[in-house]
Amino acid sequence: MRALHEGAAPSLDLLAQACGRSPAAMRKRAASEGWRDAEAAMQLSNQEKRLRALLDQQIGKAEAAGADEAGSASADKARMDAIAAVMRTLEKIGEITRSDSGAKENQTRRDEDVAAILRRIDERIVELAIGYVRRLVGDPSEPG
Repeated sequence: MRALHEGAAPSLDLLAQACGRSPAAMRKRAASEGWRDAEAAMQLSNQEKRLRALLDQQIGKAEAAGADEAGSASADKARMDAIAAVMRTLEKIGEITRSDSGAKENQTRRDEDVAAILRRIDERIVELAIGYVRRLVGDPSEPG
């Protein structure tokens, strides 16, 4: 416990020793509960900072090229593709580093959005099928 208090890296072995549990039991619990390694999370955070700086740099270049109006269309497209790639990477890093509850909320929101889209598609298919059947049988309430 002293080592942890004095700033030692909280390894699973050290945590097990502080809790009076075996390292194997601590690793098993960490795996079952999905504990993230602090060092790995810090590395992802540093990567995110560098990617954000790169994104700012690319956006600045794109704005400068737009102001000069001398950039070729292919250079602009390549720059926009690079910006989009960095943004997608930042989104993925955000998903990885976000807490499980935040990730679950996002997944639930995406599932609800997909369900709403599928419901609208299903309703439209039914509308189209009814309209087609009316056309086939010559329903007088339907023009044409």
